[in-house]
Amino acid sequence: MRAIFLVLVIANAAFFVHQAFFLKDGEVLPLVDDRGVAETKNNLQLLSEAAGEIAPAKKNNLKVTEITSNNKSDGTGGGELCSMIGPYEQLLQAEYAVERLTAFGISAHIAPIEIQEGESFWVYLKPEMSEKEAVRRLYELQKKNIESHIITRGELANGISFGRFADYAEAEIKSSEIKGHGYEVAIKALPKTILETWVVLDAGLAEKVDELVWVDLLSKQSGLEKRQNYCLGVASQ
Repeated sequence: MRAIFLVLVIANAAFFVHQAFFLKDGEVLPLVDDRGVAETKNNLQLLSEAAGEIAPAKKNNLKVTEITSNNKSDGTGGGELCSMIGPYEQLLQAEYAVERLTAFGISAHIAPIEIQEGESFWVYLKPEMSEKEAVRRLYELQKKNIESHIITRGELANGISFGRFADYAEAEIKSSEIKGHGYEVAIKALPKTILETWVVLDAGLAEKVDELVWVDLLSKQSGLEKRQNYCLGVASQ
C-alpha cells in the first residue's frame, strides 16, 4: 500500500514538472485565423466575377469575327457569271420559265434588261438664257412654219428641238434646212435603248440544269437565246 502511494506521488510530481518547465509561458494551441478565411472567400468571389467579365469579352470577339466574315463574303463574287434566257415577248412566258426552273431547285428571277440598239440623232438649238427667251424663240420659228418645240428638262432645257432621227443623213438634211433660215443648229448623238425581259439564273446554277430542260425552255418562243453576263451590271448590254 505504501509502495502504491509513493508511485502516485512520484507520477504527480513528474506531471507537474512537465507542465511547469517543458511548455513555454502563454503557449496555446494554434487557432484558425478568421481573416484568412474571409480573404479566401473574397478571393474566390473575385475569381468568379473575373470569370463573368471574361465570358462577355469572348462573346463580343465572336460577334466581331462573324461580322467581318460576312463583310468579306459580300465583297466577293462581283466577277461571277450568270446565265440568262430571253428576250421574252410576253411576261407570262418568262414567269413560266421561272416556275419551271424553280421546280428543279434552280433559283431564277425576271429582270428587265436595257439593250442598246443603235443611235438616234437630235437636231436642236442651244438653250436660251430663260424659259421666257425660249418661248420667244419658239414663236419666232413657228411664224416661219418651222416645226419645233421647247426642250423642258435635262442639260438642253430651254433649248429648241427640231426632232430626232434614226439616220444621221436625215439629221443633216434637217440641220441644213434650219441653217438656211439663219439659225446655228447642232446635232447630238444619243444611244437608242430598249427594255427586254430576261430570266436570270443565280451564279453557278446553269450547270445543274439538264440539257433537255434548256432545249424545252428555248423552244417555247422563237428568238429565245441563252447568254452569260456578269451577275452585277446585267441591267445594261
